[in-house]
Amino acid sequence: MQNIEKPTSSFFPWLGGSLVVVGVVIALEQRLKTGWLILALLPAFGILLFSAGWRKKSMTWILPGLLVIGLGMGLLLGYSPIFKMAWMDQLGALLITFAAGWVAIGVVPVMFHKNFAWWAFIPAGVIGGVGIAFAFTPLRFLDFILYPCLGLGIAFLLWGIMAHLFGLIISGALVLTTGPAIYMGWVNPGQPLSQTGVMLVILALGWILITVFSRAVTHKFVWWPLIPGGVLGMVGWGLYIGGNPGNAISFIGNTGSVALIILGIYLLLIRRGLR
Repeated sequence: MQNIEKPTSSFFPWLGGSLVVVGVVIALEQRLKTGWLILALLPAFGILLFSAGWRKKSMTWILPGLLVIGLGMGLLLGYSPIFKMAWMDQLGALLITFAAGWVAIGVVPVMFHKNFAWWAFIPAGVIGGVGIAFAFTPLRFLDFILYPCLGLGIAFLLWGIMAHLFGLIISGALVLTTGPAIYMGWVNPGQPLSQTGVMLVILALGWILITVFSRAVTHKFVWWPLIPGGVLGMVGWGLYIGGNPGNAISFIGNTGSVALIILGIYLLLIRRGLR
């Protein structure tokens, strides 16, 4: 009988206290007309959930608490009359703070288990990338490809490097360069043949990055990504030369120098014995 009454006796005081706080805040808002007091209720509720989870060391409470804090802070920053923002900036602030909540979910478990919850960085990267596109760009379609791909690629790479999972490193390197490849290839109108060439060359750099980041999980030289990378690079150069022969030497020099820098970093990592 004690096991049934115990949660009830702790739940009703918590619920009653919350209702009192909500009522007081609503009454104050009616009197003061601040425009932001009611918005502050959501992050305050998230703090209560987080505090309860922290005391119990339970992610069941901490996880929703952090998400509610992130969502509430986004609403408070974006939609409060104190900060006058355009609608895209409001939505961007909301998404960025919500993504920060996911980042916190990935970091907080270190306090208890000394292990990051790396999976939480995946929604954080995507949501944060969309938020950056809303807040800091002119809302082009390509912006919503570039920034989520960058966020997702970084999340995969961090997870793969720290957990020593080569499959995630492959996914991270390819996703990380897919966004810039599409963006750089098609952001400005031009000759479709040369634009396709730019896209393929940047995708080729993604395969080279697999070889570089593989040094974090293995001592062996991982050479096979250089095959698709080399094929994509040569095809991309050929298409660019065919579409824009006047700038071919400059383009090949610039992209070739980037590839040499990436491979040079790999050789430095070998010299230092980085695992």
